[in-house]
Amino acid sequence: MLVDEFLQKTDSELYALLGSSLLGETIGAAPSDPDRPRRFGREWFNGQLGALRTRICGHERLKGVAGTSVSDRAIDAHLLFEILGDFGGNPANTALIAVLAARIGVGTLCSGYTSQHDG
Repeated sequence: MLVDEFLQKTDSELYALLGSSLLGETIGAAPSDPDRPRRFGREWFNGQLGALRTRICGHERLKGVAGTSVSDRAIDAHLLFEILGDFGGNPANTALIAVLAARIGVGTLCSGYTSQHDG
């Protein structure tokens, strides 16, 4: 599965891949600033954290999980990939985002999150 391709990569590699995809660049194309895709990917991801929390933390499949930080990150990444659907514009970006979010940890990501639907 797509997520498995990214599980062994470093955060920097994931951000670079995400940034390159979002910028429409090819890795190894020797841009004038070789660190630009990684920085862009990280900044874009961090800018999406609010939207990610909304999409992830209130999801029915994560009820009861969001309060914990102990879980298997690979399983979390696969679950997040399914939950995120088209977030990121294409399946590869969604997989990258799912792995990065899983590394933060569902418990950490959703800490203090309250859904409008919780009552």
